[in-house]
Amino acid sequence: MKQLKIKKIIVIIMLVIASITSLTGCLEHTELNKLGIVSGIAIDKVDDKYLFTAQILNPSAIAGEVHNALPIYTLQGDGTTIQEAYNKLNQLTSSALFLSHLDVIVIDETFAKSGFAPLLNFALRHAEIRPDINIIVAKDVAASEILNVVTALDMIPTAQLNVSQMVQTRTARLTSNNLYEVVDMVNTHAINVVLNAVTIHHEAKYLDDDVERQNGTDGKTHPSGSTIDNILNIANPVQLRIEHLGVFQADSLVGFLDTHEAQLYNMVMGNKKRYAIATEIDEDYYVSARIRNVDSQITTDLTNNEATITMNLDAIILENTYPIDLTNAENLKAISEYVKKQVNDDLEKFLEKVQKELKSDIFGIGNQAYYHENDVWRELEGYWPERFPELKINVELEVTIDSVGEIGNVTL
Repeated sequence: MKQLKIKKIIVIIMLVIASITSLTGCLEHTELNKLGIVSGIAIDKVDDKYLFTAQILNPSAIAGEVHNALPIYTLQGDGTTIQEAYNKLNQLTSSALFLSHLDVIVIDETFAKSGFAPLLNFALRHAEIRPDINIIVAKDVAASEILNVVTALDMIPTAQLNVSQMVQTRTARLTSNNLYEVVDMVNTHAINVVLNAVTIHHEAKYLDDDVERQNGTDGKTHPSGSTIDNILNIANPVQLRIEHLGVFQADSLVGFLDTHEAQLYNMVMGNKKRYAIATEIDEDYYVSARIRNVDSQITTDLTNNEATITMNLDAIILENTYPIDLTNAENLKAISEYVKKQVNDDLEKFLEKVQKELKSDIFGIGNQAYYHENDVWRELEGYWPERFPELKINVELEVTIDSVGEIGNVTL
């Protein structure tokens, strides 16, 4: 009986010890209020050093606990390597920098042109950085400035950029390549990387206002967009806009595609997006159509130094000023030919720019050859950057208009 009591006492003592231990928490834990949650990173190449800028969330401001405070702040550090610059950031704050919520990495043109492979090396070696984040090029502005712009749409710049990335299925001017996909493209000659490019747009009517300013690439001074004043106007004086695509040769930036060219790029790639085509007819009339289905295929014949892009487009008329009976099948076929000619002419100019000016296989023609003409591709792989500009690319295009909208023949 006595031994039974002793056993009960021992069990109770062990339960008490276990309870006390569970209340102490983990030895390696970090309190949430001691974390510096990084939502965005910007890397600028300045001379021979990297300037590392981290955009960090301000939880108190986001929760509304602190008034007259912005929901973010930034820290900067520089170094001869990206890791050294990142280490300096950790010395500037008592919070432990936390990268698991990172959404976007922005790089400036200088870094992009010199080769951004060091960034990929850094990102892949950090277990906290997710593989689905996006890399964006800052066009005509320092990458760090992108992280300093607050707008009424979203006061957290990286969140605004991330929203733009998410709506890429609804617009043809954007693309979407995550970190792992970018790494795969950089490590092969078969296809080159295309990344979204962000610019800072300044409303002209605000350029002479007495507000905080930054020096623009045009030699003028512009509002910086980093203060609360930027969201106190119906039309924000400073806005972030993704209007270009950056084109790369391996890991080096070689040029940009504008909005219209970006649409043609996505069309060739067969990406399911919304394409808008405006076609001029007889110099005085216009027809606007939306391409709502794209079937695109690329075939190669490298033995004869040729490749063929076959595209079938299904369109719907959204606007028409041409006085024609759209219920007549022959007339509708004639309109289809006008749209076809417009797209075909645009594609010819676009392909010439990609081949002769940018000299970058962004379509993955080499990738198609790798799978379908492997013997020939193995002989050309090491010389593909030199061979691609001389490749003859044929376009076989068909356009079908399968809807004229709700109002049929009405023209105003």
